Amino acid sequence: MNKLILIRHGEAEHLLHGMVGGWTDTQLTALGREQARRTGEKLLHQLSNTPVYLLGSDLSRACETAEIIGAILNTKPVIVEDLRELNNGAAATLSKEEAEKLALPMTEPIIDWIPYPNAESWRMMHTRLSNFMDKIALDNNEVVIIVSHSNAIIALIHWWLSFPPEMFNRSFDIQPCSITHLRINEWQEKTIAKLNDTAHLD
Repeated sequence: MNKLILIRHGEAEHLLHGMVGGWTDTQLTALGREQARRTGEKLLHQLSNTPVYLLGSDLSRACETAEIIGAILNTKPVIVEDLRELNNGAAATLSKEEAEKLALPMTEPIIDWIPYPNAESWRMMHTRLSNFMDKIALDNNEVVIIVSHSNAIIALIHWWLSFPPEMFNRSFDIQPCSITHLRINEWQEKTIAKLNDTAHLD
C-alpha cells in the first residue's frame, strides 16, 4: 500500500437534528449526497483511472458515500463493520441532551475511559481499526480508499504514522467528505500529503 486515501462520509441527518453520532445509523442528506458526488469526481480526476481498493464502513452514511464514489470510479466498495465510528453504546440514536444523562464519569487514563454503557474506549477503537489495517496492508493494493467517520479516520491516521494509542489527543479536524491523502514518499517514509482537504466542495 503506497497510498491511503481517507474520506469522511457526507453530511448526515443526525448532524442536523442534534443527535449523537457514533453508531447512530442515519442517512445522508441531499447535501451529503452532493458532497459524495463531488468527492468521487475529484478522486476520478486525481487518480486518472488508477486501480483502487475501495472500502467503507457499514453504517448507512458511510456506506452510501462509498457507493456514490464507487459508481463514479467504476469500483464496487467493500463494506466492512470494522471501519465503523467509535461505538457510543447506549447513547446511539439519542439526542445529545439524552446522551449526557447516560454519560459515565471520566476515568484515568483517558484512553481507556468508556463514556457510555456498552460503548468502547479510544484504545478499543484504535485496536479494532489497527488490527483491520494490519490485515489489508498485507495485500497487494497500491492505492486504498477508505470511507469512514471522523474519530475512526483520526485513528487510521495514527495507525499510518505508527503513533502509539496514548497519543490519541493529537487530534485532527475531519470535515464531511474531506479527503486525507497519506502516502509513502521517495525516502520510503509514511507521510501526510493532504489533511482534511475540502476544496472540491466549494
